[in-house]
Amino acid sequence: MKLAIYDFDGTYVNVQTVPHLFKLFKEKKYNQKAYKKHWGTITRWYILHKLKLRWDKETFRKNAMAKTIDLLHVLDDQTLNTFMQSFYDSLQSAIQPDLKNQLKKDKDAGYHCILLSGSFDIMLKPFLKEGFDEVIGTKSKQHQKRLTSKEVDIIINEKKVEAIQQRFSDETLTHIKAYADSYYDLSVLDFADEALCYHPDQALEKACIQKGYQIIK
Repeated sequence: MKLAIYDFDGTYVNVQTVPHLFKLFKEKKYNQKAYKKHWGTITRWYILHKLKLRWDKETFRKNAMAKTIDLLHVLDDQTLNTFMQSFYDSLQSAIQPDLKNQLKKDKDAGYHCILLSGSFDIMLKPFLKEGFDEVIGTKSKQHQKRLTSKEVDIIINEKKVEAIQQRFSDETLTHIKAYADSYYDLSVLDFADEALCYHPDQALEKACIQKGYQIIK
């Protein structure tokens, strides 16, 4: 099997999805008390992070994503599904046109295409409409039970590789290509046979130059 891995935030969509999701939640006039509580917490964390008083960038982003599930779980299942569809629709203009075209090319070339992200699986599921064969994200439920921010296990860095290895056996994969924009996805690029650094951040670009990976700008 040939496997093509697409990163989500900053790669397939040119936006950071946590603030986008919170903004949309507010615009939809859902539980505003929950919005203020959880967004207020993330904002405080961000200030502490920027002042270098707490957490590096990776840890802040991981914790902000975890806190997002507490917001989403204030919605009942039907409302949550409706909101996730609205989330997908609102990101249409942020989808990178060249990667959308590349996805079609990879599909035509026989690749099994996955959207891989630390974002929650319920956030990624609507993107199957883009043509992805499957999505792999942080699990929002376990044994049909909704998980809280303290229970979720955000897949980031090496955990993304572990998620791929749990899903696919090495013996079945004949060629792996990966598209990513962030230094935090370097482990996935290293795992791939063909690493494509898509509009990489400064740290990733430096690493890609050193490793001889293809840089797409």
